[in-house]
Amino acid sequence: MVAWMDTMKSACKDHRCEARFRFSGRFFCFVLVAFLHAPLYAQDESAPARLLAIWSGMLPIIIAAPHGGRSAIPGVPVRRGVGVAQFAIERDGNTAEIAEAVAGKIHERLGARPFLIVAQFERRYVDANRPESGAYESATAKPYYDAYHQALESALNEVRARWGGGLLLDIHGQGAERDAIFRGTDNGRSVAALQQKHGSEALSGRRSILGQLALKGYRILPDVGDERERRYTGGYTTRTYGSHRGTRINAIQLELGTDLRARKNLERTANDLAEAIVNFARVFLALSEARAHR
Repeated sequence: MVAWMDTMKSACKDHRCEARFRFSGRFFCFVLVAFLHAPLYAQDESAPARLLAIWSGMLPIIIAAPHGGRSAIPGVPVRRGVGVAQFAIERDGNTAEIAEAVAGKIHERLGARPFLIVAQFERRYVDANRPESGAYESATAKPYYDAYHQALESALNEVRARWGGGLLLDIHGQGAERDAIFRGTDNGRSVAALQQKHGSEALSGRRSILGQLALKGYRILPDVGDERERRYTGGYTTRTYGSHRGTRINAIQLELGTDLRARKNLERTANDLAEAIVNFARVFLALSEARAHR
């Protein structure tokens, strides 16, 4: 750049040209230095979308996983959680992998994909299952939080427009009961429309998703037939997007135990969960009719 500036100086024959050059040269240097020192993440507005796995679906089923991501977010500090209730930054191990595997197995069985939204960024930077006020601690993190919920809302809107309503499954992991699956619906509130139409059988009966898993030998909490949720009752996603809010989307949080998410068991867990979802959808979502309106 110095050689370029010397060449330009020699072309200036009067003091006015040289003065203009000195100003322009300084301005150019300032812009170049600012550009070189600007962080790359600030220049790329598409970065948040690249840390999401998104499928556009052909079924009234949405599968989400906010806490299984493994990627750091450049320029975003780790959350400290000052003043945030029930603060956590640990990854729900293998929940992203299970969510994608379940979606793939549903596709194999039905020849059509469900909607899928998976956060690939780590929870330590952004917690997509919290209100915005407790989800991140840096303005640089906001686009990632927004991108996740915009993708989720887009899927919900499409399901409502094409099928009138549907099912949202929010996949999480827990270590309190390693071999169990907890159901979370805010004690039935987030599936209010489902129960109004089909009764408790659709939530806690033998043909419900968890009822079918219980028949396969899975330990379900609360027990099948028990509608009272005690430990995990759902989170921000189910409380925001569930049918008690008039969304026509019945939202269920599934908390999968550590053993069920282990690599050696992942295939079985995903296969059994996918089968239960497909059977549930055929009974309670009138799946054959729904697919006719794709």
